[in-house]
Amino acid sequence: MALNKFMHPNNIYKTPPDFAKLAKTYKEFSDIAKMDVTGKVTIDFKDPQVLRILTTCLLKSDFNLDVLIPEDRLVPTLPLRLNYILWIEDLMNFINKKESITGLDIGTGACAIYPLLAAVKNKWMMVGTETDEESLLKATENVQRNNLQNLITLKQNPTKSIVDFMFADDNSQVFEFCMCNPPFYTNVQELWESRSPARPEPKNGFTGSPHELITEGGELQFCRKIIEESKLYKDRILIYTTMVGHKHNLKELVLDLKAEAIKYTITEFCQGRVTRWGLAWTYQDYELSKIDMPKDKSRKKNLPITITLPKPDESKTTTNSFDKMKAILQELKITYRVITKRNNELRLNITATSNTWSNQRRKRRLQKQIEEQSKKAKCEDLFYAID
Repeated sequence: MALNKFMHPNNIYKTPPDFAKLAKTYKEFSDIAKMDVTGKVTIDFKDPQVLRILTTCLLKSDFNLDVLIPEDRLVPTLPLRLNYILWIEDLMNFINKKESITGLDIGTGACAIYPLLAAVKNKWMMVGTETDEESLLKATENVQRNNLQNLITLKQNPTKSIVDFMFADDNSQVFEFCMCNPPFYTNVQELWESRSPARPEPKNGFTGSPHELITEGGELQFCRKIIEESKLYKDRILIYTTMVGHKHNLKELVLDLKAEAIKYTITEFCQGRVTRWGLAWTYQDYELSKIDMPKDKSRKKNLPITITLPKPDESKTTTNSFDKMKAILQELKITYRVITKRNNELRLNITATSNTWSNQRRKRRLQKQIEEQSKKAKCEDLFYAID
């Protein structure tokens, strides 16, 4: 199902690009476009080269940006990138930051797409960091091609830290926000097996280098490292943000923030057939949970079943509650696996092979009748035996 109707309301790509107009304007796009018998202009979204040309033409047409996208690097999806930028705008408006905004882009990539969009759209000062030397060279070239050196600074990160190296030699730099599109996967096998067979085939072709897609521990470990380092620099970045590609990782990260009583908010980035999530947290006096994100439409949510137990006293511990829960699950023939256990929070993965819980009142009533009949029969047998 197309998710464009759930895009940020200010995203210009809620209305699909006019391919016919692009074909008339840019020869490179005309060369890869096709016209059907009805006169509709289409392209092959599964061809990485076609995606590369589409993105460069849209950047020229909509943002007056001249960007070179290397053939061996990730082709940024503009609707998704713009959704992220618009969300950052919402966060800045929420904390009443209108001017003199400086942002940090972690892992800026060969296109430096976030700094470029932020600079031309909002005139924000941006610092982009990158660990890959070749990507950094290409990103620097793209900044220079667009004469944005006065707004964008790029730095190589030669360390294994994510945020820490930025402040090692500078005790004065403060950022209003940081943003990050972390590598999603732990290894190549996880990359290829990440998509459920039940989901429809992706509309777009596959692009990106292993450096951009794979990291040790995947995005969960990467984001957890940002959270850990953020504790050391609570006042150097006012709002920390990251994109999250897997919903199960988002749930784990939220549990981490809750366990530390860190204020946070989440949002959805919807575009095409893809949903990503944005996670933001802060140590400042900002009640991020109260932010009202603009949305034209809301998506129906399947809320998880949550049962909050009373706060345990000395005689009633979390372990006692878990023991009772285990007994109930065993009675219902439900298997379980402990996923996380932190403080007073316990998360289980439970599996039921059959419905053993429906009509429990009737089953208990029938069981009681059987027991009473059995008891009565035993008494009668005893009576006759004595007689």
